[in-house]
Amino acid sequence: MSDTITVLFVDDEPAVLSMVRRLLRDLPFDILTADDAVEALTLLRRRRVDVLVSDIEMPGMSGLELVRVARREFPGTLRMLMTGAATLDRVLDAINEGEVHRFFTKPFDGELFSRTLWTLVERIEKLRQEGEQETRRARREELYRWVDSRFPGTLDVQRGESGEVLIPVGALDRSAEAAGWRKR
Repeated sequence: MSDTITVLFVDDEPAVLSMVRRLLRDLPFDILTADDAVEALTLLRRRRVDVLVSDIEMPGMSGLELVRVARREFPGTLRMLMTGAATLDRVLDAINEGEVHRFFTKPFDGELFSRTLWTLVERIEKLRQEGEQETRRARREELYRWVDSRFPGTLDVQRGESGEVLIPVGALDRSAEAAGWRKR
């Protein structure tokens, strides 16, 4: 793995967050914590988070709602839930709506979590690469739109039988005019 895995734990109980930090302090993961879903979303928007682990029952926005938002806004972040009392209905909702990878019960088992995370290293690396590719694609598309707005028709490239680039007669003149250039 090229960078440290970043894990964000979200729970409204400070004792749980303290225990998580203590249990995982010797592992080579960057552990972040948030007291509620709003704080978690702020962290997710500020930096890359590889794994989100949220308590289900929290005041305000529940953990289920948080993983739904995370699924939509941060598809490259793996989502997991913790709960003290999971019902089958809640588990199924989380799996179906938030694409939750794993459930952990309270009290939190740091060793089980660590083993789970190590099994996901390759998947996390793949998600990072896909995210980087998507970012490059979006930037390229933005550049193409800008070029086409400034120099209409220049991106309409045609190739001849030998692979040579064919430029339609007048295309360069139209692009130059659009850019404000004048012929001499």
